[in-house]
Amino acid sequence: MLNWLRPKKKAKADQVFQSIEMTIIYPPALDWNLLFQRPQQLMTAFSRIPGVRAIFINPETYRAQERPIEKLNEDLFLVRRGIHYDHLIKGKKVLWFSSPAQYDYADGKQFDFTVFDYLDNSADEFAVWKEYIPKCFERADLISTTARIMYEAHQKEGKPIFMCPNGADYEHFEKAQTTLTRPSDFPKIPEGKRVVGFHGAMASWVDYSLITQIADLGYQVVLIGNNALYQKRILHPNVTCLPHKDYRVLPAYIAQFDVCIVPFKLTEMIRGCDPIKYYEYLAAGKPVLTTRMEEIVHKYAHVTYFMDRYNCGKMLEKAINENDTSKIRARTQVARANSWDARAMDAIKKINQVMGDNGR
Repeated sequence: MLNWLRPKKKAKADQVFQSIEMTIIYPPALDWNLLFQRPQQLMTAFSRIPGVRAIFINPETYRAQERPIEKLNEDLFLVRRGIHYDHLIKGKKVLWFSSPAQYDYADGKQFDFTVFDYLDNSADEFAVWKEYIPKCFERADLISTTARIMYEAHQKEGKPIFMCPNGADYEHFEKAQTTLTRPSDFPKIPEGKRVVGFHGAMASWVDYSLITQIADLGYQVVLIGNNALYQKRILHPNVTCLPHKDYRVLPAYIAQFDVCIVPFKLTEMIRGCDPIKYYEYLAAGKPVLTTRMEEIVHKYAHVTYFMDRYNCGKMLEKAINENDTSKIRARTQVARANSWDARAMDAIKKINQVMGDNGR
């Protein structure tokens, strides 16, 4: 299982920063196989850094493992919850957790260092986590944040904190820049009709009225992402809702899109949102339309089209008409610069720095 992970070799020690030897443990918060998101991406990237091993504790809520411990590469291990893994530890033992409810996670032995990965602004749908955030900060030796709103709110509190935004697996999603076979369940599109696509959780923060408005304009809208946690159906002749797709096949679906969208509502929670799918769309070379999310406006306005219910038709036309090789090149350059490997290296350097400052 999971031998599809890219078999990248560890970089040579003389070419990159040499880390203190450590093992990073991610506690059992989400199933490795359900959605291949930030925790899985970072743990995979950590394992490619010389001196670093990564262990993902898998709750198996979606799919059972074949064995109690699965070796995914030389230094990446998938461990069934409840299975002892002391024999896998090398060097310092580092806890990296992102679910606020796991502020008190313990495996029976002491961790040498703890990082709280602060992913989402604790408001609206995630307001339930707000009471846990101070406890997470108290537990952690180091805080990483995905968005400026969380970073700026806590940077003067005395705890080491750094920005670690999301990123893209460029080599995986660049496949969508080529002509890939249309998946069998992808709708047949009449000649000349443009496809507007989205993949991700069909959650409450998605603006379905904006999606319907795009469909009303005559575009074929394809939404990919219904799963056990999020279910949504839009009854419209120009809207197709497909179930969640395995990470391995996503590029084949994105390749069919003319334009990709991130139609999120502009709520307080979304102020702290740095959507992974945005970077994946850029890696695919596709024009991207988003609502005016702060993180994207601040950093990537030069490669993004911003839409709302008043201008979505105009911006879709503009994105399609302006799509040329120079635009594609600009988008892919941003995606390359925001790789998960770069994010992981920044995090490991920061861990090393704070460990050194603390004399650990």
